[in-house]
Amino acid sequence: MKLNEEIVFVYAHICCDGNTYIKREKRSPSSMRTGRTDKPFNRYVVEYTNNCPKLLDLMIENIKKLFPENYICKSSNKKSRIQAANKKLYDLMKDLGHQKEGKWTIPPQIVTKPKLRKIWLRAFFDDEGCVYKNCIIGYNTNKKAIFTINKMLNLEGFNTAVYKRAPKNKRHKNCYTLRILSNSFLLFKKIGFDHTEKKEKYNRYHKMRQPGFEPRSPAFFFCSSFF
Repeated sequence: MKLNEEIVFVYAHICCDGNTYIKREKRSPSSMRTGRTDKPFNRYVVEYTNNCPKLLDLMIENIKKLFPENYICKSSNKKSRIQAANKKLYDLMKDLGHQKEGKWTIPPQIVTKPKLRKIWLRAFFDDEGCVYKNCIIGYNTNKKAIFTINKMLNLEGFNTAVYKRAPKNKRHKNCYTLRILSNSFLLFKKIGFDHTEKKEKYNRYHKMRQPGFEPRSPAFFFCSSFF
């Protein structure tokens, strides 16, 4: 399947806050009554978890565009999780570079094409990012991917920095922090957020950094009162 906006959206979110796995299941009594074998079978699952309802809805919408007949269920015990049982989607995620334990890669076509690159970057910061008054930060344990994302941001003209944080528990992985520096904060407008809370927070901080909202100005204090 040729790379398009829907594929990049789904793949990026699965890499950041998703999972792929094969689940061994038994046939239901109704399936066996229709003549299907009673032998266990493999169910190929693509799963995405996020507390933002809008991101869950966008994920469902984009998967449906790729596979209109696919059934997507929301977890009964976790409202923040959706699951799609679809071998073609599972294989597509694997072919693009998704692996277990956070070992995923970003295809060169995404890195080099501005339109696809921006979709990926938005998905990454929607899932892994935090918005502060003077910077935007993303976190991940995938060192190679973090430096690829850093390259993508540099191609978009961002000034960035990457830091390694050693875990307190030696059994845990190193975490890498990717920071978009203060002088590139306003530039992030061209990437933006789909995550509702992060979008609102960024827009407020973005407004505070516009001319007329300098520290100690009346407009600055008025806007600051909302935090």
